Amino acid sequence: MKDKRLSLFNRFPPAERLVIVANPDWLRNFLSIFKINWLAYSIWIPVVIGIVLESIDPLPGKIWIIFGLGLIYLAVPIAGSFFPQMDFYLTSLSRGPKDRRQVALTFDDGPDPHITPRLLDLLKQEGVPVAFFFIGNTAQNHIHLVKRADVEGHLIGNHSFFHPYNWILLSNAQIFSELNRANQVLSEILQRTPRFVRLPFGVSRPGLSQILQILNLTSVGWDARGLEGIYQNPKIIANRIARQTRNGSIILLHESYYRTQQFEPETVLETVRLTITLLRERGFTFVRLDQLLEQPGYAELDLATCPLYLESQPVWR
Repeated sequence: MKDKRLSLFNRFPPAERLVIVANPDWLRNFLSIFKINWLAYSIWIPVVIGIVLESIDPLPGKIWIIFGLGLIYLAVPIAGSFFPQMDFYLTSLSRGPKDRRQVALTFDDGPDPHITPRLLDLLKQEGVPVAFFFIGNTAQNHIHLVKRADVEGHLIGNHSFFHPYNWILLSNAQIFSELNRANQVLSEILQRTPRFVRLPFGVSRPGLSQILQILNLTSVGWDARGLEGIYQNPKIIANRIARQTRNGSIILLHESYYRTQQFEPETVLETVRLTITLLRERGFTFVRLDQLLEQPGYAELDLATCPLYLESQPVWR
């Protein structure tokens, strides 16, 4: 395991190797989303050619074509960062098999001491297994909720340690630390290591694919979401989800918007209750995320070789 991780680690260019270089320059981190992607380069090349031709033989309107290509070059990488379904910087699992009337419910930004216990009660009553993508910092303060969710048959995934607002501006070393620390906390609680991760805000960027490979994590996206912070009304949210849901859909809901917006427990519960009812009326069956994706949700915890516990070793200095 350690030799495999060293091999993966050495794939990074020397200037980008994790922890060896912790770039504090937020602007450079942000600008990195405009490189290391073949599509971005394919758009940039005609822009450069157009600028050269414009300087040789200026024609009315040509500059606007160049300007338009430049905007596309800016827009595509940004969209690729914010929409995991595009698989722009890394592959995210956003939908299961399309030939079965099965879907998976997932919840982000927990555990919440005011919502999670009542949500677990509702899910138990409805007989619906879900995936919780817990934030490491919150999980370590509410260990009993993480354990209860696990004991009651739900899947636990990684949603970073602090869910930082400036996720896209972090260096590779900081991103590695966020995901690694969260998995450490969850692994110690569960005595198993989560294999699924949902990135904060679903935002990806260059370097993440290698980081996830090193940590043995698989990115999970979604193809139906409630946007609870915008719509707030349970009926509107549930109907929105019902319209979007297809065979194999991975549905994104929230217990809260971490450190941004708290939801009333009754609102969350009514949203979930209505969503379950509407989807069942449409013939969908709820299965746990790992069952939908036909992939193991956990790796066995081996402290002697587990990559989560090697960060303090000399290789990372």
